[in-house]
Amino acid sequence: MTIPISAVSKAAEQIALGPQQSVEPAKSAQSPNDPAGGFGSMLTNAIGDLEKTQNAAATQAQELATGQTNDISSVVTAVQEAQLSMQFASQVRNKAVEAYTEIFHTQI
Repeated sequence: MTIPISAVSKAAEQIALGPQQSVEPAKSAQSPNDPAGGFGSMLTNAIGDLEKTQNAAATQAQELATGQTNDISSVVTAVQEAQLSMQFASQVRNKAVEAYTEIFHTQI
């Protein structure tokens, strides 16, 4: 699993600018208690973007291998982006598991 660099940069912009100074207009105004939006939908979108990045890299690599393209730099860039996205998603997963484990072991 990887999260595309574009998704990471959008998230970084949101963190840096804050919720009031968004670069892009919000698609829908949802309340914080709305289960349809929020973290779950963001995670679903990120996984979808990850899959698109992985598929694009695989397609470009196959086109290079079959001789349909000669642009090696774009293929290498796509494969590196897919690899970095996968590493990022793996680290996010590891941190989520670590947080869950820590919460699970917290005594009440």
